Formats: sequence, structure tokens, C-alpha cells
Amino acid sequence: MRFYRILLFFCLFTFLSRGLLYPQEKAFEKYNVMLVFIDTLRADRLGCYGYYGGTSPNIDKLAGESAVFEKNFTPATYTLPSFMSIITSLYPGSHGVLEVFKDKLSPRVETLAEILKVYGYKTAWFGPLDDPQLDPDAGFGRGFDDVEDSGNDHILDEAREKLCEWLDKNRNRKFFLNFHTYKVHAPYLPQPKYKAKFTKIKMIEGIIEDKNKFKYDFFHNVLKKRKLAANLMGRELFDKFVAAGMPGKDDASIENFFISRGEEGRMSSIRETVYWMGVNFNDKEASAYIQALYAADILEYDQEVIGPVIKKLKELGIYNKTLIIICSDHGEEFYEHGGFGHGTTFYDEVTRVPLIVRVPWVKGGKRGKEFTQTVDIMPTILDLLEIPVPHQAQGKSLAGFIDGNKPLPPREYVFGRMPVLSSIRSENWLFVLYDGDIPNQKYLYDLVSDPGEEKDVYYKDKKTALGLESRMKEWERSLPSYRDREYSFPPGIDRKMREKIRKTGYW
Repeated sequence: MRFYRILLFFCLFTFLSRGLLYPQEKAFEKYNVMLVFIDTLRADRLGCYGYYGGTSPNIDKLAGESAVFEKNFTPATYTLPSFMSIITSLYPGSHGVLEVFKDKLSPRVETLAEILKVYGYKTAWFGPLDDPQLDPDAGFGRGFDDVEDSGNDHILDEAREKLCEWLDKNRNRKFFLNFHTYKVHAPYLPQPKYKAKFTKIKMIEGIIEDKNKFKYDFFHNVLKKRKLAANLMGRELFDKFVAAGMPGKDDASIENFFISRGEEGRMSSIRETVYWMGVNFNDKEASAYIQALYAADILEYDQEVIGPVIKKLKELGIYNKTLIIICSDHGEEFYEHGGFGHGTTFYDEVTRVPLIVRVPWVKGGKRGKEFTQTVDIMPTILDLLEIPVPHQAQGKSLAGFIDGNKPLPPREYVFGRMPVLSSIRSENWLFVLYDGDIPNQKYLYDLVSDPGEEKDVYYKDKKTALGLESRMKEWERSLPSYRDREYSFPPGIDRKMREKIRKTGYW
């Protein structure tokens, strides 16, 4: 009997002491992280969010073994502040990075990459390095060992090859890979084989589809019209353009004029403006056509990058060692509310964005049906990896829901903030305050009777509106500011462009 007691004591001691003598590996010691930024991707255009057009077979397959958050919202509807909120878990009013060419993230704020680097991750960022919305110096490059240009977003071979080569090289290292694409952003220029899946092979007059035409030909079609050119370029730059004898010059000379003056951003802005000028959304055929091109671009990225990169992870034997997160910064308007593009409203089509989180140690998928926001991404990743979440984080960890049986953290409201727009959304209401050219314009939408947000009922229910406005302003006052200083625009950004940046986030 004594022998059995000793044996039982020894087994019990071994069981209790194993955690002390042989501590389990933390998740951050053995799992990689891949964070995918798909710019301008509406949630409702993916199969896993209920779209039946066949835009996303690889993403949908991944979603089947992931946590998919159905009511995920961005706090800003243009790129700079939105993605900055993802990598810092701070709302735009706190991180203060709102205006392109000007604002920079405070050194007091830790980014996701900086934290993961401390915990031994090899870190890499792939994105468009010439884009001020994602300027590495604004804060997006912080914490990364490798900062790489992903190449032309409309020719995906280069991006795919670079990503797969990097994975090959770093297969035996614990890594954090964060990559971005503008493929789904206007102009929509899908390859013919993808376009053919959504629309007939033909062109709608005015819509630019050819890459070379988009890159050059519009100079002759637009900039030779002096009044329009002056409006698009700004008077100061236009006067220089005329003085240099540019009107009537060849395309390459005109492009060099912009590049030599550091005006690539202005040139890009003109191109996008011209692109949208060619779309008549009042024409149902043209509206359907432009949305078909958008859908084709989603499918192209799904097939040409998402699928092959996941296949590469599997070939290298590291798929089941890698957390994969797919998200977006904002959606896109297709004239649902009389506008197009993004950056100027808080309607559902621009604020509701996908969030898909695949965790290797969780089998099967699940659906989160409560409110989440993109500020939740950083604390969720860190919590899943068993890394302490910094005190600065304003988002909520979703880890307990993803890899356990816990409910999602309660959230009564989701908030939005841009330079001249604020919003608060509950399950039943959306309140928006516009404080731009005409200050204190207020809008209220009853999401129960009007889920399409088509009827402003502010004056019919001012009591509800004032209650929501009070709650929104209380929330805004509660946010700490991490802005260390006021940055200035560079000399080339004239007054007109500054005003446009402040109103829309774009130049």
C-alpha cells in the first residue's frame, strides 16, 4: 500500500511541477503572422459575407476555417488614418495621423510591428513605397526589418513573386509579414479573363480600361482643356505648366514635368478624378459595368495573390504555423447615396469592411455577429500570441471568441472620425455630424426601418439625434491625444490642395 502511495505522490508531483520545470511554449514562440491589407474592399462583395458573384473563392475557403466578423467597421473611410488605426489600435482622434503629406505618428505610440520585433519576429512590409497614404516615414515603416515595394498593383506577377521569394528565404524564421495592395482601388483594370467572368468583353464609352491609356492618353484629352486643367492642377502649378510650354507636348514630357517637381501625388489625383469623370452612374448599364470591373479586380487578386501565397505556405510546411488576418481600410461607394469613391461619408458601403482571422490551432470556422472595429485587430493578434497588449490600445481583444467559447466583448456603439466628419452607430441608429463648408450639418438614419440609410430623420427625431450626438462627443473627449506636434505641409502643397486633403483625405 505504501508503494502505491509513493507512486501516486510521485505522479501528482510530476503533473503539478511540469509547468514549473518545463513551462509550455508561448504562442509567440512558434507561430508566424501574416496580415493582409486589401485596400478599398467592401465586405458585401465577398462570398463569405453573402455575395453570390464568385469574387473570392480562395478567401472564402480560408474564411471557412476562420473567425469571420460580420459587423466589422472602420473608424475612417480613407487609407491613411484607417490603416494607422489598425497598426496602433488607436482611433484617428488619438493617433492624429489624418492629413497626407503632413502628419506623422508619435514616437510614444508602439506599432504592431515594433512590438512583434521585440518578441523576436522577423518583420517585413510589402506595399507601394511612393504612396503618401502609406508613407513609411509617417509611421508605416516602423518596426520592419524589410520594407519592400510590392510593384505595380495592376500587374500582380511581381507582387506574388516577391512575396513567395521572401517566404522561401524566411521559412525557417518566425516572421510577421504585412502586405498591402491597391488592386481593388480605382481605376479598375482587371485582366480580360477575369473581366469576362462578370461582364461581356466590351467597353462602355468614357470608362478607361486600358492600362497605357489610363497612364498617358488622358493628358491630351484633359490637360489641353485649359479651364479644366487649371481646376484639376491648381492655379499655381497650372501657370508653371503653361510657362514650361507643356500643353501639346508628348505624354512622357508631361509626366516628367510632374515628376521633376515632386508632383506625382497630384498627377495620380488627376488621373483618378479623370477616371471617375468617365463614369455616368445615372446610366444603369454604366453603373453595373463599373461594379463588374470592381468585382473582377477582387477575383484577380484572390486568384493571383491570395491563392498562390496560401499554397506557398502549405508547400513550405508553415501554413499550420501561421496566423492569417485579412482586412481592409474602407469600402467603396457606387452611387448608392449619390456619390462614388470613398473618404467623404460614413455610409455602410464604405464603413463595413471584412475581418477574417485564421488561427492554426482552431479547427473549423465561426461567425462573430456583434459589433467589432478595426482597432480590435492589433490587441487580438497580440492576445492570441500571448503577448501583453500595450496600455495605449483602444480596441478590444477578440481572442477569447476566436479560440475559446467566450462571447465577443460587448460594444454598444461603433465610432467614426475624420477631419470634418464624425459618426456614431448603434444597432438601430446612425448619426453623422458634418462640420465642413457648412458647419454642424447633422443626419440621422433609422437602421431598423431604413437599413439602406436613405431617409434622413434628424428633424423627425431630434431627441434620439441629440442623445447620440452627446454620447459621441463624450466619447471623443475621452480619447487621449498622442499627437506630439503640429506638422506642416511641404511648400508644394498649395492652399486649395490642403483644403481638399482636409475634406476628403486625398489630394
